[in-house]
Amino acid sequence: MKKTTFLKLCGDKFNNILNSFGYTATFSFKGTENPIYEAVTTIPTYAPWNIDKDFKEIYSMIQKNTFVDKYRCYELWQLVGEITKVPGALIEVGVWRGGSGALIGKRAELCGIKDTVYLCDTFEGIVKVDSTKDSVYKNGVHSDTSIKIVENLVLKKMKLKNVKILKGIFPDETKHLVKDKKFRFCHIDVDVYHSAKDIVNWIWDKMSVGGIIVYDDYGNEQCEGITKMVEEERKKTDRLIIHNLNGHAVEIKLS
Repeated sequence: MKKTTFLKLCGDKFNNILNSFGYTATFSFKGTENPIYEAVTTIPTYAPWNIDKDFKEIYSMIQKNTFVDKYRCYELWQLVGEITKVPGALIEVGVWRGGSGALIGKRAELCGIKDTVYLCDTFEGIVKVDSTKDSVYKNGVHSDTSIKIVENLVLKKMKLKNVKILKGIFPDETKHLVKDKKFRFCHIDVDVYHSAKDIVNWIWDKMSVGGIIVYDDYGNEQCEGITKMVEEERKKTDRLIIHNLNGHAVEIKLS
């Protein structure tokens, strides 16, 4: 395992602990300095997640099952609430232990969305690493999960009835299990270029106008393949991409 891969894993684990207290950290590894990256801090202090009772309750239930920090979780929460009038199902690819997927599913339920929420993962770690685009990760990283862990959170603890969990490489191995033809929301948290690209190639024609794709780890120095992939998306005229400084890229279908 590369030193940077090991450090990234340590950083993820450390952030998982910090997340339980409502904090997150930004890491820059010696030897990977690049002028396109710097630690980003922001001035605004508006924190609506602190007064959103539903979010606080659900986040407290899922935070130990996700690497996605409170701020990105709240953005997912808000965006699902914004697309109640857009038709279609919802999907997350890159589930790990189910935290953010459970949050998306619960928010959809609370918003009265009846469509299925698909949660897709290999449950055996990252796949499709390309060393020319993804310099840190190796195949199999983040394999410390299982479909049973996600089922326990989503089906037993959260009691969600609108969620379908798919095990296998998506879309390659499990797309045939997706019955919906239209989608309103897609959360991509797969860390590497080709995996993200294959997902978007599969789902784009199925996205409703006004539908949203959220890329996790955009701008993360250790997930440069995601940033490269999103920058390629910017060149296309039928979509709008917003760079959120919290580590998300938000893509909206225009036509």
